[in-house]
Amino acid sequence: MTPVERARWEDHFARGRGFRGVTERELQLLGEAIRPRVGARALDIGCGLGTYAAALAGLGHDTLAVDWADAAVAATRDRYADLEPRLRVLRLDFEDGADVGAKLPRTRFDLVTMRLVLAFMSDKRAVADRVRRLLAPGGVWVVTTPLAERLPQERRHIGVTAQDVATVTEGWDRGEWYDLDAGGMRCFVLHA
Repeated sequence: MTPVERARWEDHFARGRGFRGVTERELQLLGEAIRPRVGARALDIGCGLGTYAAALAGLGHDTLAVDWADAAVAATRDRYADLEPRLRVLRLDFEDGADVGAKLPRTRFDLVTMRLVLAFMSDKRAVADRVRRLLAPGGVWVVTTPLAERLPQERRHIGVTAQDVATVTEGWDRGEWYDLDAGGMRCFVLHA
């Protein structure tokens, strides 16, 4: 990510701006797909303002929310301070393997989520491989993302392509997908 892109994201989160709110349908699918249980370990990558991470903590997961934007981390900590220690927040650049190795706890996660983030990752195969290594046996990766092909031309940069989907869904024990709306928002549930 370029310094200009980083500055844009920092400004976005510093202004308290979020993106598409978490829908009831998403929460319903999440509950069905992962069978929430108290004490399960969850990692929310690219937490933004923390809405999805807070929902995971509310389902009983011990949740670690990470984002590379300092403004997002600060906003999540402020908004959801009452959820500590079930929800912890950490500044982390998930695309940087050294950052991940140095900052993430030496544990495996039962659930990894990535909501509205994958399209902005430059090396999607490396991201998928890193997630796979972080999952406990039987763990689940839930990816919510727009599909580029279903978006208007001027918004396709915020979605993943069919090739991206093939890249990140390859090699999992099992996978399902769910369309969340007619506009191309899709949820992938990938089982390790």
